[in-house]
Amino acid sequence: MNKTSRLVGIDLCRGLAAFAVILVHSGDETWGLPISDGAIRFRHLFYYAVPFFLAAYFYFGTQKLPLKINFTFWQKKLQRIVVPYLFWSIFYVVSKTVLFSIQGNAEAIQELLADPLAIIFLGAASYHLYFIPLILAGTALFYLANYLAKLQSFSLIALLAVVGIACYQLLIVSSSDFNIDSYTAFSLLIEQISKDNLLYQPGRILLVNIAWLIRCLPYFFIALLCGLLLQTKLRAWIYMREAAIAIGLFFLLLNLTGTTYLPAAISEVAIAYSFLLFGIAISRYIPNSQVIKNLGLCSFGIYLIHPFIKSIVEIMLSLVTPELVQNVTILSMSIYAVISFLLSWLAISIMQKNKLISRYI
Repeated sequence: MNKTSRLVGIDLCRGLAAFAVILVHSGDETWGLPISDGAIRFRHLFYYAVPFFLAAYFYFGTQKLPLKINFTFWQKKLQRIVVPYLFWSIFYVVSKTVLFSIQGNAEAIQELLADPLAIIFLGAASYHLYFIPLILAGTALFYLANYLAKLQSFSLIALLAVVGIACYQLLIVSSSDFNIDSYTAFSLLIEQISKDNLLYQPGRILLVNIAWLIRCLPYFFIALLCGLLLQTKLRAWIYMREAAIAIGLFFLLLNLTGTTYLPAAISEVAIAYSFLLFGIAISRYIPNSQVIKNLGLCSFGIYLIHPFIKSIVEIMLSLVTPELVQNVTILSMSIYAVISFLLSWLAISIMQKNKLISRYI
C-alpha cells in the first residue's frame, strides 16, 4: 500500500499515544511518594492518549459508509475487542492474585475479587481496561452512521457535534462522568440505591454505559464531520506540508494551554482530533518504514500489556537504583516510561508472530 492509503503518520501517532499512556501511569499522587509540581505538569502533557484512541476508533470506523452492521460486524468486534478484553482481564486477575499470594497480602486479594461484575463489565481487573468496554458502548452509535450519511447534511451533523460536546461537558461539570476509583457514574443517582438492592448492580452498569455513550457522542459526530470535510477540496489541502505544520502547532498549543482556557470537553476533543489530523497530514512525508508500521500494529497490545511490564520494571529499578523510586520526578517518570514502552513493544511484537496468540492480545 502507498503512504497515504496506509497512513503511516497514524501508525506513528498510535505509537506515541501508547507511550503517552505509559508515561501517565509512571508516577502520580496515588503512588504515595513525593511528587514535584514539574512532574505533575509534565504528566498532564500526555493526557491526549486515550482521547486520540477514541477519535481514531470512531474516525476510521465510519470511513466506509454505509456500514453493514450485521452478525459478521459484531463477530469481528467480538474477535478484535471482546476476546482480548476477556483474555487480559483473566490475565491481570490471575497475575495479581499470584503476586498478592506470594506477598501474603490476603486483604489485597479480597479487594481485587470483591467486585466481579465490575471486572467482567467495567474493566476493573486493571485500571486501564475500562477503555475497551467504553469503546464497545460507543459502538452502538454506529447504527446512526448510515442514517446520517444518507442525509449528507453538514449543518445537521455539526449541530449534533455541538450538542454532543455540550452533553459531555455537562456530564463532567456535574461530576456524573465515569469514576475509575469506584467504577460508577452518575454518583448522586446511584447513591440513592442501596448496595443490597437487587437493582444496584444492573443500575450501576447501565449508568456507567450511559456515561460512556455520552462521552463518545462528540467523537462520533466529529468523525462523521471530518469524513464529510475530507470529501471536499480540504482533502488535498490537508496533505500539504504547510497544513501538517499548522495542525501540529495547533495540537501543541491546545495541549499546552487548552485545559486552562477551554471547557474540559472542548479541550479534550479538540486535542484528540488535532492529533488525529496531524497523523493524517504527515503521512505523505514519512517513509514507509516497517518499524513504524509494526509500532502502529503493536500499539493496542502495548496498551494492554504495559501495566504488567511496568510492574517488572519497577521491581528492577528498585533493585538497581533504589533512590530513583523514592520520588516522582520528570526523570523517574521518563525512565519508567521509556523502559516499559520498549519492553512492552518487544513483548507484543514477538507474540504477534504467532497467529493463535495474536488473536488474543
